[in-house]
Amino acid sequence: MASLAPPLPPLGEPERWEMLQRLRRSPAADPTPWIDALAEGLEPAEADLLMVLVRRVDEAGARRLLALAGAPVLAALDQELAVWDEPARAAWLEPLLEIAGGDGALAADPALLPLLGRCRDPRVAARLRQALDPAAEPAVPPTPLLLPLLGHQRQPGDLPLLLREARNPGPIARRRAALEGVALGLGAWPPAALREGLVELTLDLDPLLAGRAVDLLARLPQGADDLHRLSRRALDPGVRQRLERRLQASRRPLVLVVHGRSGGAIPAELQSLADELAERRRMPVQLVALSGGAQDPTPAVAAALRARGGVRLVPLLLLPGGHVRHDLPRIAAHWRRFGPLARSPFLGAWPGWQQRLAALVEEEAGRGRALLWLNHPVSGELGGRYLAHLVQRTGAAALATPYSADLPGHELPHSEGVVWQPLALAANRLTEALMGRPERPPLRPPLLRQKEVRAFLLEELAALP
Repeated sequence: MASLAPPLPPLGEPERWEMLQRLRRSPAADPTPWIDALAEGLEPAEADLLMVLVRRVDEAGARRLLALAGAPVLAALDQELAVWDEPARAAWLEPLLEIAGGDGALAADPALLPLLGRCRDPRVAARLRQALDPAAEPAVPPTPLLLPLLGHQRQPGDLPLLLREARNPGPIARRRAALEGVALGLGAWPPAALREGLVELTLDLDPLLAGRAVDLLARLPQGADDLHRLSRRALDPGVRQRLERRLQASRRPLVLVVHGRSGGAIPAELQSLADELAERRRMPVQLVALSGGAQDPTPAVAAALRARGGVRLVPLLLLPGGHVRHDLPRIAAHWRRFGPLARSPFLGAWPGWQQRLAALVEEEAGRGRALLWLNHPVSGELGGRYLAHLVQRTGAAALATPYSADLPGHELPHSEGVVWQPLALAANRLTEALMGRPERPPLRPPLLRQKEVRAFLLEELAALP
């Protein structure tokens, strides 16, 4: 038999603490003599000694300790396993499974299942599911603690159970524990179902649960998109503050590409939009006019670009003409010289924008008038397909109307049943020419001068990451 360990000083003596520290920390220290001393009855199974031994033993030593002092060893493990990594827990997995019962029955000791749950293994996940199954009769009554442990197992098929428990009416401690289980297995879950479930939970009546769901969404690769969409929903005030903090951390400075006027001049309505947008986002916004040539970041945008690791380019262009197909790639290449660049689609392609235009058509229909889009001519197959889609989506016809036309729209009957809407955000040569015509159908102002349209665009831009 191997030599026994030297006897420990009594509890509370400094020398006892020093001996146990050497056993705990020395890689060369062998726990076997101490286990032998326990087996011979030379050392009592005191908690401080057991807490050191459970950390140092291999699988065989774990079995011996459980045979010598089952309940006190489980109590020591309860203190230690929570702070170990998976490799350190490996020595205890098989011994704990053995005393849990090879047939899947749970041991009578209520401390066993939570200990098993800290070891990651499909067999452990199966035992946790058994305990959490409302139709089963487990020997150990399920507690909220088991739900985080099930999440720790990181088995993809357990996400529906955890989300269901988090949503179900019932004790709030159990619901929060289920969401913590989702958090512990966050990287293992199916992304689409995870995002859908978390978005639903952000609207929960419990602000702590909803706030935690916001935090988890922020950790997902595409979670920022969901958070920006949530910013348009009615939320608990505390949850909204949490959401705003997360959104602010993800926001980049915006570069808005617009047509502009001759020489790069920016119409007043576009400048007003940019100013209010910067105030809402608490982040610089720069307008870049297509008519103004290559433009570098302003000092404010340059500083924010460096701090946030990039900039977002947003083309406020309504048709897929030459500007979208040729000028935008050139502008994007220029801005990539200053840092990482994210690009949004041109405004006319946004489904929400098309829906907003359709609402204008419905508004005029309610007045008994048919709206007609006046658009700048676009060439090519892409432009034709887009205009056909816009006509179908909004239910209003479109008329190609060059800015240089002397009498834009002259071929249409000048009846009171028709109203013109230029496809232009701000005043331009076309809108000014139309306003100067003494004989014309009713004319709607440029889109940004319409309260509902401006509010929509401001809200959508404010929500961009």
